[in-house]
Amino acid sequence: GHHPKRDRRARGRAEHGCSDRQPPPAPRRGHALGRRTWRDGDGVVAYHQFDQRHVGAPGIAHGGAVATVIDDLFGFLLYSVGELAVTRRLELEYLAPALLDTPYILRAAVRSRDGRKLDLTSTMEDAEGRTVITATALFIVVEVEHFLQSQRNSRA
Repeated sequence: GHHPKRDRRARGRAEHGCSDRQPPPAPRRGHALGRRTWRDGDGVVAYHQFDQRHVGAPGIAHGGAVATVIDDLFGFLLYSVGELAVTRRLELEYLAPALLDTPYILRAAVRSRDGRKLDLTSTMEDAEGRTVITATALFIVVEVEHFLQSQRNSRA
């Protein structure tokens, strides 16, 4: 039958170039750092490659740039499942250096939900399938008014 929320999400995905079948073109948002992302079952998958803009130590991506990409991926995951939520906690484990000019595949999924609390998980692997980064996050579901109020407060 007709499900207004599901129809709205499907329409939003189509308008944003998001598909269940193939990766969309790289997003134009600056903080997304050129990541290509698409849905995969109940989660999302992304390809990403860090470049000289993200250097921490020679040849290695800055940990903050890695965290930004993971946080942005969690945001895309929440968008794809139709939830408005904000980051409460973001925790990364750096198992190996994230190298510059090296392709990585990232995956994210919702591990569980308890009321407004969403427990998310993510991994970043190299081309050989070695896990370089694992991440967990707690996001809190909010109403759209939360974001509108934040905009009004920033203008005051």
